[in-house]
Amino acid sequence: MTGNRNYLRNSKEKMLTLLAALYLSGVLLGTVLYCVLDSEQLEVLNGIAGSFVADRLNQGFLQTLVHSFSGVFILLLVCFLLGFSAVSQLAELAVPMYSGLGVGASLAGIYSSFGLPGVGMSAVLVIPNAVVSGFVVIIAAREAFRMSGNVYTLLTGAEAVHEKIDVRLYFTKFVILCLILAAASMVNSLLALLFAELWSGLSGA
Repeated sequence: MTGNRNYLRNSKEKMLTLLAALYLSGVLLGTVLYCVLDSEQLEVLNGIAGSFVADRLNQGFLQTLVHSFSGVFILLLVCFLLGFSAVSQLAELAVPMYSGLGVGASLAGIYSSFGLPGVGMSAVLVIPNAVVSGFVVIIAAREAFRMSGNVYTLLTGAEAVHEKIDVRLYFTKFVILCLILAAASMVNSLLALLFAELWSGLSGA
């Protein structure tokens, strides 16, 4: 019994390390892609980054809250649904990298568009929310991966299932992740509201 628990603990740690590495790789890849885009593509991406900041500066609290929450929530929903498939492990591994890709491109775009003020904007508007949302996505992908593995084992009968498939517990974990995301989105919206006037003056937004 102890050996089985140790196996599960080691598996969870290795999976978290892998998913975190994929997320960070996505951030790096997003930054690199931004740097190698041609002028037309770069102009479009700069416009997106500029719109992102302008939206945060000009939106009301509820609008910012919805926008901060909804993007990552979709990724959580994707992970949740993929967990019920026995052959979706590759897609689940791709979710953290995709999430990191958007963060990297957003950071590079903001730095390019706003220069030094972009450092402060990113430090408050992007990075804290990216850390929390990245954690949420990584945990969601891990839970989905484990569920998919158990479903595959159960369906194929390849070996004894290491963990009991508990759909209620699986659902509860995702509800908790959604609550964490909601709290982070609320903090992000408050920060945007508090610093809107300062950044508007610095950036001319």
